[in-house]
Amino acid sequence: MRTLLISTILMLSLATPAETVTAANTHSRQTASVCQRPQRDRHKKHKRHKRKRHYIITVDKVYYDRQAVSGASASSFKEMKDGYAADDFTVYYEGKKIGGATAMSFKVLGDGYATDGFGVYYKGREMKDATESGFKVLGDGYATDGFNAFYKGREIEDAAVTSFKVLKDGYARDSFNAYYKGRKMD
Repeated sequence: MRTLLISTILMLSLATPAETVTAANTHSRQTASVCQRPQRDRHKKHKRHKRKRHYIITVDKVYYDRQAVSGASASSFKEMKDGYAADDFTVYYEGKKIGGATAMSFKVLGDGYATDGFGVYYKGREMKDATESGFKVLGDGYATDGFNAFYKGREIEDAAVTSFKVLKDGYARDSFNAYYKGRKMD
């Protein structure tokens, strides 16, 4: 920028009046293009950052996302992961009680899945079609219990569990079909 300005000044001092006007116009266009801010694309969608929610335990209360967790015992309350937590008697998902879940044996498996030794849960909801024994999280939202395959807590119809494999980016396959986000691809 500095070199351009110096060369323009030198050129103006040696040029004729007609050349001076042309050079000055050229310099102002070059300076304007260098100094202009790039235009923002107003239509471009920005990713929204999800605010991380978590539990806060005080001496006598438990809060989730700034809301008091009803019935939670602060003295025995433990935060797990994936939004799950438990006190001595009750299991919670994102601050809400999970009815029927056993706190003493509750384990978070990952990807939103959890078990209490009797039932399987996905994001706080019991999965009625899943059996606890043999339940495995495969990753990317997929899981299996040895009899059925699941995507984000929902059973994948007609999936061949013995050959079911998770690929990546939401894709999976078995011996007969390919799946994207738990749905059979045509």
